[in-house]
Amino acid sequence: MPIYVYALEAGIEYDGVYIDYETFNYEEWNSIAKSHLELARNAKNDADRKKNYGLAAGAYQTMIKVYPADAEVMATLGHIYGKMNKPVHAKAFLDRGLNLELKNPLVNYYYGIFREDEKDYRKALKFYNFAYQYGMENDADLNMRLAIVNAKLGELEKSSFYYLKACELLKNNNLKDKIRQLDDLKK
Repeated sequence: MPIYVYALEAGIEYDGVYIDYETFNYEEWNSIAKSHLELARNAKNDADRKKNYGLAAGAYQTMIKVYPADAEVMATLGHIYGKMNKPVHAKAFLDRGLNLELKNPLVNYYYGIFREDEKDYRKALKFYNFAYQYGMENDADLNMRLAIVNAKLGELEKSSFYYLKACELLKNNNLKDKIRQLDDLKK
């Protein structure tokens, strides 16, 4: 039996059933999407991780149907596809997010993570620097990522700076040993 999909106003007709996306509650779907994303990030095994990334991607896809101009939703979906090892999809959604809001720190942050995962450290650094510049300078994870990427690129002074900032933000004294190690390498 063929399945027919027709676009109608702010909804679609799927196999004879009309789905009106305007009636969907953004906050409810956002909560569902974030919940599955968090479960994926904290999953203990690959099967649970994949399952929850898939469920999060589905929820974010639904949100895009309702709000197609939300740059952060686009970027988050791109981030998820990156984690699902679907780089073509990841790049497409990250690019769409960037086209919607070039100076959005979260969009740049997720693009940086994608580039870092792809081992393109120079581009990762570029996007992380934009995220930092556009308002995420006090985000501990971004500072850690900047420290790591700068260290991989041989920029030990910059790496040390970001490790120190992450240490202050996390109130973590264990990172001070890492900073001392970097300082020893500079000598």
